Amino acid sequence: MSGTPLGQWDVAGKADGVTADPSSGLVIATVNEDANSALSTINPTSASAAGAVHRYAYNEPLPHFGGTDAISVGQGRILISASAPGTTGQPAPQPTYPAVYSVTLDPTTSTATVSPLFDDEATATVADVQSPQFGHSTTRALTDPDSNEVVPIEGPRFSGDVMLTSQGDLGQILVGDVGGQPRLSVLDLTQSVDDTAWPGTPSGRLYSTDSTHVSVDVITGLFHLGVPVAVATPCGADSAPSTCPAPGYPANFLATINPWTGTVRALPVSGPPYVPQGGLAFVPGRSE
Repeated sequence: MSGTPLGQWDVAGKADGVTADPSSGLVIATVNEDANSALSTINPTSASAAGAVHRYAYNEPLPHFGGTDAISVGQGRILISASAPGTTGQPAPQPTYPAVYSVTLDPTTSTATVSPLFDDEATATVADVQSPQFGHSTTRALTDPDSNEVVPIEGPRFSGDVMLTSQGDLGQILVGDVGGQPRLSVLDLTQSVDDTAWPGTPSGRLYSTDSTHVSVDVITGLFHLGVPVAVATPCGADSAPSTCPAPGYPANFLATINPWTGTVRALPVSGPPYVPQGGLAFVPGRSE
């Protein structure tokens, strides 16, 4: 609370998805998750704030007729969620709407070239072990591609996969890589969730945004390897009433996800008033 800002970088538009690329040392930010989207890279070591930001335009009108949101750098690619599909076109799902883009950047032309990784109606293997359909293929119908994350290699399941949350659809798509081709699994959830963090060590600090109290909170405690922590969003489910919270649809809460069954369970949190909303980031602590 008594710290001194070390830098500030301004981007044009409403910034939503933000991540860092360890291979380049750059920060990547997307703006405008509904439409008229663009992307910027930020060089935190630049001598001037103005020269630190490089804005990119997408090489084509985004074919899902929406915007771009969360970013993950994994499997040697920049992967960006195709958010708010159908904002300026036919409502989702549509078989031609990409759910995730693989993006390459050309700084000489300031162009971000998008290639679909998989579509809203892609086929995935059911990963819920208790489901009668476990191991079988199912065609998805995603309407709300949102947060994404790279699963730590320390996890007992989905190690190294890229996870995409489709919030309103109560599902997470896990994308593995087989010979350069995506391998899709789907974990159906018992509760709608937004952002998800995968603790890589038992101790650490979970940073969480709370728009209700206009704060960024820090949660500490004992975390379990391979057990993701998520923001449960009952009012974000497709079945939620227009006025929410409501009976059966409480306010957001912090939760764990069972990566084998998709069970979402409230995680007790003590301290000041706290209503998680959106972003989560886990910073590992000491390995012991």
